[in-house]
Amino acid sequence: MIIRRLLARLTPAVAVVLVGLLGSVLALWAASAGAAAGAATIFVVASLVLWSTGFRSVGLWVRAAVARRSRDDEGHEAPAAAPDLRVALVYCVADDADLPAIATSMRQDVPVATVILDDSRDPDAQARLDAFAAAYGCRIIRRAQRSGYKAGNLNHGLAALRGEFDAYLLCDSDVVLPPDLARRCASALADPTVAVAQALPTARPGRSWFSRYFGPLLETHLETTRRGREAAGVVALLGRGALVRAAAIDDVGGVPEVVAEDLALSVALRRRGWRLVNVDVAFAEDYPIDYRSFRTQMRKTTEGAVEFLRRPGQLRGWQGRGRLDVLLETALVPLAALAGVAAMVSGVSLAMHGTTPPLWAMALTALSAVAPLIPEATRRTRVQRPAAGVVFLLLAGVLYSSVMFVVLSAVVRTAIGRRAVFWITPKAQRTLGVRQLVDLLRAELVLAPAIAAAALVAAGSPVAALAPLGPVLCALAFAVTLVARRTVGQPVQTKPAAVAAVLPDPSPRAMTGVGARA
Repeated sequence: MIIRRLLARLTPAVAVVLVGLLGSVLALWAASAGAAAGAATIFVVASLVLWSTGFRSVGLWVRAAVARRSRDDEGHEAPAAAPDLRVALVYCVADDADLPAIATSMRQDVPVATVILDDSRDPDAQARLDAFAAAYGCRIIRRAQRSGYKAGNLNHGLAALRGEFDAYLLCDSDVVLPPDLARRCASALADPTVAVAQALPTARPGRSWFSRYFGPLLETHLETTRRGREAAGVVALLGRGALVRAAAIDDVGGVPEVVAEDLALSVALRRRGWRLVNVDVAFAEDYPIDYRSFRTQMRKTTEGAVEFLRRPGQLRGWQGRGRLDVLLETALVPLAALAGVAAMVSGVSLAMHGTTPPLWAMALTALSAVAPLIPEATRRTRVQRPAAGVVFLLLAGVLYSSVMFVVLSAVVRTAIGRRAVFWITPKAQRTLGVRQLVDLLRAELVLAPAIAAAALVAAGSPVAALAPLGPVLCALAFAVTLVARRTVGQPVQTKPAAVAAVLPDPSPRAMTGVGARA
């Protein structure tokens, strides 16, 4: 056990040393590149960024495995008795309420009141919610002006609820909670210094091939990330599936009204001395139903991250490894996209000048790019067969390569000062025509020619203009799966008078029973 803990502590230092040593070797190669020294230097810097993200992913995986084995050896401690808290189950919706999910989540084994913060604009969506609330005894809070994104909706709703509840169980529109989640998270709040008890997200059974195939990555990735970061003393609010103390939100002046409100609130709480803890209970949510939804989610994540990074002063008061970890985690996606483009253009330029980067460096860069996918590939290898793990690694690698220009577009848009946008992930599949396909691939159509021109100038050869072709083809390969296909998997569309016919029994006897675990 001591060896395991020592290994967990040494993993970050080992990663830093390895990146430093390998970077030094590559820098010596760049120094001997002669006329191509400029492109070689850019390649070295880009490689160091990508290697750092890759080694960090591997380090989190190792530390998560060590933490898991240590916990298994020590056994699970009995949770503290749940305090008698007044808990509100708070759902944030905006024309996308999953009524069966809300009905299932209401079936907690401790008393909770259900409040729906409705930002819907569609009158039919509002009517369905009104009928649902009447049948299930929910409270709906709406606001006249939609500002501040999800955070603004929360602040408006929590202001109306102030004084009525001790804690809020925050949920997005598609979250399905198991019946014991409120009680187990409330046990964590028995410690008066704890502001947030965060459960683990898992993917609901997919309604499309895309969500069925890639959905399991959600749990594996977040489980690895949260246990690995927890070993370094970092726990973050994920914005849903979390019980948050009402007094803590009041103490920090409400939820910061930014796109990445979960990250900003985590930082604000830590700055005020509050603790955030993970709870070993899982809840379910939808994985992006198709490639269009996945691109939207990546765009929102990137814009929120860049918006946060534009104001690093938010991290004042949070010192040490925790602050560094938050910066790295937030910058991971935008930095990887920028470094990927830089490595691609400089690598082609070097090849045109007859100065090909060392094979080991290119191989390490490729491995670093897929490092976050290795835990899920390993799981599939273990529970299915080796070929399943290899195929997943290839397909998921192509998927994330395909959004390079979406991420890059979001980085550029937000970095130049434009306000980040809270893009709502589409919940239903949609057949695309030519015009919609062109709109979906707008980032590739705008940025790929610009990058091709830059590569042409840098290398002085028309062949270099093919540099961005790889990510473009990857994006096109996934995009064509959305063309000429019958729309399926639409969200529940129930008439107000028919709500009871499609939802679980709302009777008191049924609502106090224990539902199926998500």
